[in-house]
Amino acid sequence: MSAPYQVLARKYRPHTFSEMVGQIHTTKTLINALDADNLHHGFLFTGTRGVGKTTIARIFAKSINCERGVSSKPCGECATCVEIDQGQSVDLIELDAASHTGVDNMRDILENAQYMPTKNRYKIYLIDEVHMLSKSSFNALLKTLEEPPEHIKFLLATTDPQKVPITVLSRCLQFTLQKLTHEEILGQLKFIMEAEKLKYEELALGQIADFGNGSMRDALSLLDQSIAYGNGTVMSKDIKAMLGLVLHDDILTLAKHLLDQDAQACINFVRELSHKGENLTQALKDLSALFHQISIAQLLDNADISNDIQALAAKISTQDLQLFYHIAINGNKELPLAPSEQIGFEMTLLRMLAFHSNAHNKTQSVAPNNTPETKIAEKKTPKLASAPKIKPKTQQSTLNINSQSDWEETAKTLKFSTVARMLIKNTVFESADQQTLTLSLDEKFSNLLTDSIKRTIQDKLQESFGKLSLNISVNKLKTQTLAQKETQAENEKMAALQKDFLADKGVQKLQQTFNAKVAINSIKEIKMEARNV
Repeated sequence: MSAPYQVLARKYRPHTFSEMVGQIHTTKTLINALDADNLHHGFLFTGTRGVGKTTIARIFAKSINCERGVSSKPCGECATCVEIDQGQSVDLIELDAASHTGVDNMRDILENAQYMPTKNRYKIYLIDEVHMLSKSSFNALLKTLEEPPEHIKFLLATTDPQKVPITVLSRCLQFTLQKLTHEEILGQLKFIMEAEKLKYEELALGQIADFGNGSMRDALSLLDQSIAYGNGTVMSKDIKAMLGLVLHDDILTLAKHLLDQDAQACINFVRELSHKGENLTQALKDLSALFHQISIAQLLDNADISNDIQALAAKISTQDLQLFYHIAINGNKELPLAPSEQIGFEMTLLRMLAFHSNAHNKTQSVAPNNTPETKIAEKKTPKLASAPKIKPKTQQSTLNINSQSDWEETAKTLKFSTVARMLIKNTVFESADQQTLTLSLDEKFSNLLTDSIKRTIQDKLQESFGKLSLNISVNKLKTQTLAQKETQAENEKMAALQKDFLADKGVQKLQQTFNAKVAINSIKEIKMEARNV
């Protein structure tokens, strides 16, 4: 009869400090203390789930109770080491604080602390999720922590150290275990797959490492599931099917559509994913991760970056890329609020296209009338040559701007795109002559200043005032901008509206009758539309 299957997280649990993946800052301190036999009575291990808190505690327990003496390298062969590895040591008392929250449980446990260990050097209390203890239980534990017997060691573990009383924290040595890196988890997954002699694709293991999100245990649990799903293999196509992921090549294709500013292709792509039942939330996260890789390719000379990503990096400015990443991150937050996951994803992509620095130069339609029949008719219809159209010259006037108020009045008369108008409203006048106009932009809106937007504004000014150069510098402004004045005027108007509303006798009567208070922020102006009667 074959031995029962053992999950990978338990089968490959480290038994010595040298086998630990990551957490070097913690293991180094413990190794030095053990080798010097300079041991504190209380240790607190904190960190997110699956990073090795209880594993380090068990290795430490073996190190101080090994029959060959206190050492950072327990033999792993003596009866004590074997018992601890198998969870059968009578002198290692492991408690789950979540199921022993009552003070009576803690008192019963700690009453035995005064007695000497049954067979080992130390009696060890390993309390997991210690933050779950009640206040009374902490008080009972605190008494023993203050005056511990020499044969007692406390090993506490928690994912939420903020809930542990400061009086307990101050009596323990605290070690914060960090999340494991992608490379650390991936390396361990590859080691396990090779030790198990199973076939795998490194890309698939990389996806599992990403889903582990810094937790080795989570990654190993997912690896167990993947091996079962793939019947002994771990392949990208199986990971995709199992987790509902979008293939990396598909995310690259979507990024190309975005960088080409092809709205129709983007929408078609999302609708096809939705039709196939793909995980759109994860697809948007993968797109965000791809933007990060492209940004790395733009700013760092890294030989490991693929040709596909380098090609995308050459097609987009660093400013637009940062904007795309910001929109993608916010889009992920807004997906649960959207009418549907598909609509939320589509609107996120359309927002990227709308705020692209070249968006004003292109007029795109999401659903153009381009059926095959229409295209055939267009090809058969001959085009007649026509005389070139001569664009009439715009009536140009002399630039006469000498102050901020002059600049604001001029800006109001010019028609700009949404982003350009926002930039204009947050500038102040510096100087002007017949050749050059110099403005200062509020530093809070520096992200709006791109070469494309600046060129748009300059072109619009030249239409009205002839050949003109525009200089815009980013500064911390002391003069009020047009945007600030409009906001102030709106606030004053709203304050007056609220004051008039609260002064209304009918409103005051209602407040007195029902002992109520008006929510000031709920008072809004109702704008009546003019109607033809």
